[in-house]
Amino acid sequence: MEINRKSPASVAPTARTGETSRAEAPKAKPLTVRDGFETKGARPSNFVDRPTGRPATPGAGVPASAFAFGSSNVAVKPDANKVVDAKKVDPSQPKPKPSGDPVIAVIDGGVDFKHTDLDDAMWTNPGEIDGDGIDNDGNGVKDDIHGFNVGFGDGNPFKGDGTDHGTHVAGIIAAEDNGEGNTGIAAGKAKVLSVGGLYDGADLLTNFERSVDYLVNLKTEHGVNIRAANASFGNTYRSPADQARWTAAVQKLADADILLVAATANGNGSNMNNVADMPANIDLPNVITIASMDKNNDKLARFSSHGDKVVDLAAVGEDVLSTVPGNQWEEMSGTSMATPTVAATAARMFAENPDLTAVQVRDLLLKTVELDPDLKGKVITGGKLDIDAAIQAAKDSVVAKPEQPAVATR
Repeated sequence: MEINRKSPASVAPTARTGETSRAEAPKAKPLTVRDGFETKGARPSNFVDRPTGRPATPGAGVPASAFAFGSSNVAVKPDANKVVDAKKVDPSQPKPKPSGDPVIAVIDGGVDFKHTDLDDAMWTNPGEIDGDGIDNDGNGVKDDIHGFNVGFGDGNPFKGDGTDHGTHVAGIIAAEDNGEGNTGIAAGKAKVLSVGGLYDGADLLTNFERSVDYLVNLKTEHGVNIRAANASFGNTYRSPADQARWTAAVQKLADADILLVAATANGNGSNMNNVADMPANIDLPNVITIASMDKNNDKLARFSSHGDKVVDLAAVGEDVLSTVPGNQWEEMSGTSMATPTVAATAARMFAENPDLTAVQVRDLLLKTVELDPDLKGKVITGGKLDIDAAIQAAKDSVVAKPEQPAVATR
């Protein structure tokens, strides 16, 4: 099945020459191996491949929505932790309107929410009482204070494989501006919600479906202002049935007005145009797919894949310093690092104009890229992320609301 996302007619990138400045942070030792995401071949010593998760068990019958709120949930592992039933939703009651800072969900290995550079950047569930063992907000998960562990079926996202990967991604988005390590692009402007355990328990697709259901429920039934989900993972799925499941899950995000920011593969220059790469190559208007620029931001990184029908733009993903567990910082390279750079920029845009939809933010990100000759014919826009231009476009999109007439008083 050929996946073919064509550039929207509305996209008209403009050339820009200014570079976005970022504060310099101290160098850290290079990464060689982290949580099984190993270096491969003659790649940079800090290269971390995009995780692909566990393969599906042959012949296993997995429901399309294995995390079913308000109905009987299935165990994440056989005879292991079961997610308790959520409280039944009364359809006659009005839905809460999402409010507060933009929330970016990091669907990945779990985030170290106690890291000194992330502890104040984490989303905190106002409906839960920490440590009481009760599902206070009735969303089906006990004590989900900072998110959900999809692999273990509980409210502690920081366990399982890939915690270095997830923590690094989170720091690129929102690490605090506290004079230590790095500062996230959306520091002080957005919160991070961790959906950890993606590489534990069930296969990647099933865990993604569960993750989506958790996020959509939080937004639509509990008013959590989830604006984007970062997907620095993926794999090829040749089965039409699997492709349909991936698409249905991403459609749920679209219906909830949640942007999906997805990493393309690290295929050393491979073209992904005719690859059923999930979820990156899903052709829905809430999906934006990212390749990696080199550390100088002047050409496509040697490890990055591309595709002028399926990859939207590129962002720096080489030698990116960010948080890792244990109050540490390290440099990593990969499309996994480029993707949260775009997710964080989207968060800044939502902060500037909360009325923007996921589709509108995606459109503005595409329109404001900086054209780069090295990207011509490699990504849809022919350009790379321009953080300042995208944020300014969001500011410019704010429509002044008419003043309300004064109310007469006696």
